[in-house]
Amino acid sequence: MTSMGERYSTLDILRGASIVAVTLLTIVLLAILPAPGYRTSRLVLFTVTIFIGWIGAVGAVFERFRLLLIGALGQFLLGFWNFTIGLVMLPTGAVLLVTAFLLRENSDT
Repeated sequence: MTSMGERYSTLDILRGASIVAVTLLTIVLLAILPAPGYRTSRLVLFTVTIFIGWIGAVGAVFERFRLLLIGALGQFLLGFWNFTIGLVMLPTGAVLLVTAFLLRENSDT
């Protein structure tokens, strides 16, 4: 936690952006879930996608590189597989990936 007048680091901002990105991903996927053509396979795909996103978010909160990487790569792989929802997943994966690499860079110093 920072005191008044203290600046947030880039990593802190990206960690917050990771949470916001995964929250928006969850909201968007839940909003389009009941769209016409609903099947159980869509529910399973969205559940897996949201779960992987939140794994990355947990990695951002607790500064765990591997969890961030799992979340980012999962979003990229599932986003390319189903490009319609990939329009939401790929930016989320990008935010998680940048956060992971910045976390890794800061932990080496």
